[in-house]
Amino acid sequence: MIDYIKGKVSHFGEDYIVVENNGIGYKIYTSNYTMMNLHEKKENVIIYTQMIVREDDISLCGFFDRKELKVFDLLKTVKGIGTKVALGILSTLPYTELINILVIGDESRLTKVPGIGKKTAQRIILELKDKVGKVNEFKDIDFTNKNVLYVQENKDNNELLEALMSLGYSRGEVQSIIRKIDNNLSLEDGIKEALKLLVK
Repeated sequence: MIDYIKGKVSHFGEDYIVVENNGIGYKIYTSNYTMMNLHEKKENVIIYTQMIVREDDISLCGFFDRKELKVFDLLKTVKGIGTKVALGILSTLPYTELINILVIGDESRLTKVPGIGKKTAQRIILELKDKVGKVNEFKDIDFTNKNVLYVQENKDNNELLEALMSLGYSRGEVQSIIRKIDNNLSLEDGIKEALKLLVK
């Protein structure tokens, strides 16, 4: 089992990165949150990984932070949530924000994720709300911190703005990127477009 891979990020794909180590390039599926954390630091990065084994495929998923990997694991324990859906959730919502959503039981915010309807959101919250409070890795997360708690806005641009700012970007930097993005895109697609511009 591969616990982590340390190396250089040689390529950013739409939903994956390639990390080079000792002449081997590892294709690792990941979230937008991890990609944005890696866009400046490409050398000697550590990606915490999990091998996904199916009948017809073996792949790697990985994250910049062990806490995000733990959230990924928790999501996959929910009935009907597989690898692809879990990555989609983490690509729309930073994991700290997702934990907060679970703690306060905000299903309306969770339904903002493409492909997550009301019933699925309710099931995720029901099955994970108590679990997240018992995870030792989450004990040091400060949910009173403005970078963790989100501000629910009506406009899609404001949601995108807050999502990107929660990853550490300044308001001015994010606003300049948002101006270049199609307003009709979903939140997940908007984050992906912003990522492409930020990693250039």
